[in-house]
Amino acid sequence: MKRIFKKVNAFIKGLIILLKPHFIFGFLRKPMFFGYNTLSLSKWISKQDSKGTYNDFYTSKRDYARRYKLYQHILETKNLGDIPIDYLEFGVCQGNSFRWWVNGNKNQDSRFYGFDTFEGLPEAWGVVFRKGDMNAIIPDIDDKRVEFIKGLFQETFISFSQLHSLKSEKVKVIHLDADLFSSTLYILTSIAPYLKKGDILLFDEFNVPNHEFHAFQCFTQSYYIKTKLLGAVNNYLQVAFVVE
Repeated sequence: MKRIFKKVNAFIKGLIILLKPHFIFGFLRKPMFFGYNTLSLSKWISKQDSKGTYNDFYTSKRDYARRYKLYQHILETKNLGDIPIDYLEFGVCQGNSFRWWVNGNKNQDSRFYGFDTFEGLPEAWGVVFRKGDMNAIIPDIDDKRVEFIKGLFQETFISFSQLHSLKSEKVKVIHLDADLFSSTLYILTSIAPYLKKGDILLFDEFNVPNHEFHAFQCFTQSYYIKTKLLGAVNNYLQVAFVVE
């Protein structure tokens, strides 16, 4: 029976490809993909237990300042204010979140690394933001613990990881603010070998179905990484996880 099924399946699949249905139905690919990811996001949110976690769902008003309350919650509940940490932010832009974490942790053994092209998005993000949008200058932060790495993540992270000890016992706070699916997935997969129990993952545009959320789903399902939700604000736009 299995042999017959395999033959029938192979025949039908080959016939479909031969008929080139994309000529007729190709226009449906993007809306169907968005619909699929939106349904996946909705299902994921429905499974989250908002009780006992820092969560404002549902709110009718988006307020980006709430993310700092989320950071404060993580800082206090995980006691990250005084211990040495490695903070890596991917997508620095003007550096507002970056500065918050530098000011929030005063341990002299902590290190803060900011990755960005500082030339804007390397590709279009959705239908609103174009390539080159959100460009910024490297933030001026007078702190010897701070280092900025300019360039595409795909061109800078590997060499960075070879020069820096990312397998130390320090808690890593990984802040993913790259917006794009491609950039977010690249960093998640690249940093996977260095993740350990207790490390923190922050996302800044998590509830965008085709980008950070989709990258998170692909990553956790492919690498069998288990995480626990620590908090979420702005209807899961900004979220925090701890690696289990």
